[in-house]
Amino acid sequence: MKPTALPILLASLAASAAHAQAKTDYSLNGDQIRFHVPASWTAIMEKSDGNPQAVAFQVPDPTAQGSEDSANVTVKTRQLKDASEFTATVQDEFERSKAQGGYETDPANTDSSVHQYFVVRGKTKYLVRDSFQLDGTIAVEVRCQRPLLAATPASWNSEFDAACASVVASLKR
Repeated sequence: MKPTALPILLASLAASAAHAQAKTDYSLNGDQIRFHVPASWTAIMEKSDGNPQAVAFQVPDPTAQGSEDSANVTVKTRQLKDASEFTATVQDEFERSKAQGGYETDPANTDSSVHQYFVVRGKTKYLVRDSFQLDGTIAVEVRCQRPLLAATPASWNSEFDAACASVVASLKR
């Protein structure tokens, strides 16, 4: 390799790595469903073919670091035959959530468009927020879940909840 090619190659690799780490815009269903996430979130699973499709993100949570607990967000889509299937699809998801260990509704939830509840994973209680939207004949679910750890600052919880609301809002662009 020529000495002058090395700096160009390194700059190209650095730019590629920076772009990969800072991905914030995602799409599903052949680019029909688009959404935006914070740059600090890491996509840990992407399934952009078939039905359903989904992208799952791990959200950095310093309090949970080194444990089996983690905050995460999943955006999942399901192509419906027609829009009339949406209500049944949402009801099916509600029933699945109720079957999880330690399920209980969150009495503090004041947003009727969000299914907010608690579940237990391992020894940890989690707060889960499911938001549903219909875009044409595509049902979209955004599931935000975070462990309820005593050491987690209230400010981090607020930031997580606001970021989740922002993902849901980005679907409506």
